[in-house]
Amino acid sequence: MKISPCETCGACCAFSLVSFPDFEVDNIINGFVPVDMTSLFKDSRRFMKGTDTRNHRCIALEGKVGFCVKCLIYEHRPSTCREFNISWENNIGNFLCDRSREFFGLQSFSKY
Repeated sequence: MKISPCETCGACCAFSLVSFPDFEVDNIINGFVPVDMTSLFKDSRRFMKGTDTRNHRCIALEGKVGFCVKCLIYEHRPSTCREFNISWENNIGNFLCDRSREFFGLQSFSKY
């Protein structure tokens, strides 16, 4: 079984604020992100707890960044996370992916 590079990285989950629309929380009809893992942000938006701190580590991230990580709510993660792509996946770069990996001393992905 092939392991995703994300399962040995997790840098994006510990690098910046993860905000998303309020309607995605599970106390709203058709919502799916556990509301107790979020806080109200502004303008009908929420953020994942932990990502608003100086260290930006998401409350749902388990493990050690750069070695072995997993998202505790992977099937119920917010749209911001669902839409985040690994840099150079499908031949498209992602500056935030590369920057977060570099912040943790990990080599950025290369298209070459």
